Amino acid sequence: MAYRLPHVVMGDRSGNIRWWDVITGLSSSFSTHREGIRRIKFSPVVHGDRSRGRIAVLFYDNTFSIFDLDSADPLANALLHPQSPGTLVLELDWLSTRTRKDEPLVLCIAGADSSFRLVEVNTDTKINSASRLLTTKERFRPMPLCLPILFPTAHALALRMILQLGVKPSWFECNNSDKLGSNSFKEGPATFGDLRSYMIETTLPPIGDSVVAELLLKVLEPYRKDGCILDDGRASLYSAIVNKGTCARFAFAAAIFGDFQEALFWLQLPQALQHSLDKSTSRSSEKGFESSVRGDSEQTSTLNRIASSERSAARNVANNTASCGQLSTMAFKQEQLWFNANERIPWHDKLDSEDALQKRIHELVSLGNLEAAVSLLLSTPPEGTNFYPNALRAVVLSSAVSRSLHELAVKVVAANMVRTDKSLSGTHLLCAVGKYQEACSQLQDAGCWIDAATLAATHLHGSDYARVLQRWAGFVLRGEQNMWRALILYVAAGALPEALETLRSNQRPDTAALFLLACHEIYSQITTESKPADEVPGSATERSQKLLFPSKNVSDENLIAVSEVFGQYQQKLIHLCMDMEPIVN
Repeated sequence: MAYRLPHVVMGDRSGNIRWWDVITGLSSSFSTHREGIRRIKFSPVVHGDRSRGRIAVLFYDNTFSIFDLDSADPLANALLHPQSPGTLVLELDWLSTRTRKDEPLVLCIAGADSSFRLVEVNTDTKINSASRLLTTKERFRPMPLCLPILFPTAHALALRMILQLGVKPSWFECNNSDKLGSNSFKEGPATFGDLRSYMIETTLPPIGDSVVAELLLKVLEPYRKDGCILDDGRASLYSAIVNKGTCARFAFAAAIFGDFQEALFWLQLPQALQHSLDKSTSRSSEKGFESSVRGDSEQTSTLNRIASSERSAARNVANNTASCGQLSTMAFKQEQLWFNANERIPWHDKLDSEDALQKRIHELVSLGNLEAAVSLLLSTPPEGTNFYPNALRAVVLSSAVSRSLHELAVKVVAANMVRTDKSLSGTHLLCAVGKYQEACSQLQDAGCWIDAATLAATHLHGSDYARVLQRWAGFVLRGEQNMWRALILYVAAGALPEALETLRSNQRPDTAALFLLACHEIYSQITTESKPADEVPGSATERSQKLLFPSKNVSDENLIAVSEVFGQYQQKLIHLCMDMEPIVN
């Protein structure tokens, strides 16, 4: 459907177009005798235009037509697939730069052959009283479009792999003398010479086929000579991050090709892996600490420390987390989840509804700020429909804070008790008696995954916290179909084998191999910084030649298999690139 006053237009799968005039109430329809209609776009209108009903229609057979709904016979006056009749059109839209009625309309077309066209549509306003479409002229821009995503699929994958493996910024530099005399790839390789010097030097262990990088550079040489790989701005950004580690390069390559969720995954991977390793090393000490905490008085002091420390912790991390932007959507650390929860609480403060109050109380309980939660619960007016469950929770929660607050809550509730009920109350009662694992499971069963993670980050440690994250990751992977978010949660939970298996089961051999490289680099840096050089096993050469994967549940045979499959993927990509002609301006 499409709408612009006074027309409402609808196209169906049978190729019929029907439109209504919302001012006069009149309607009409006609059949295009084509396949189903996928897109309808109104042309821009300027002052003095006789028609407001020109539309471009894209069909399911990847052709398009232009109709004027204000003409006496839109089908007879239609312009059917002007220019390039053999080109399949994937998407179209009007260029909205027209300012005068005597200027031609310009239609932007993205073709299945990786082309981008601007088509002028001229109209004659002297025939009858309506506009009739007459001629079209295709208009090209004499400049390279640095859009790697428009490359043929094989060549786009080749560029992506080169950016991931690391290429020197000098490779993007070209001048007029670099221009090829022919656009044919088959005539070029003899003039390329040795291109291996363009790849950056790395101490990472080899993975895949070492010869592939040079072959990919030769495949991409026509694009480089034509100056249409990366513009100066993106090339400058790449030169700034190329030597800052594998994750930075992988994130850049993903962002260039529009995979922003993957880019966020690579940016968060070092923190997630560090988080997992920190949790695993401190697990034994945490168990000893938990076993030493006994008695009601010690539990009370622990809750008080949590309540007082969470506010300062949230303030300390605020400056760092606030600058993360979209990275906050992949939050998994205690401080990040706390900051996000504290950010949501003022939103609920600005709303007066009972539902907003319950959400605010729920956030406070998840953060461990039981005093503020009890105060809010006791502020419920006696005539409120939710007073009874609020009073019950206030009494139970206050008993976990202090004797004086408990006595105060009991007095207030005894004077104003009424009947009511509300969901999520059970989780709060579980928190009051220290059953945080069960509370998290109850929240996850109710679909409150972020709330469960926030609660777990506040109260759970070690394998208990990891189980909550791992179950969340399974839901994100299968329920939300968000593989990258699930991978970060798997890594944060220490479930690296599940993360690797997710990549392999989703048929991502290249990403699985790059994941191994990134984990190797991050783990090597962490072990080098945490231990003296003489305590790190093996020489520097041996460590650089063998992949280090921080999980005992993944055998060396599986790591070798990932590398071998990646090599087969590279070889197949090379064959595809060799069989395909580059498309350059």
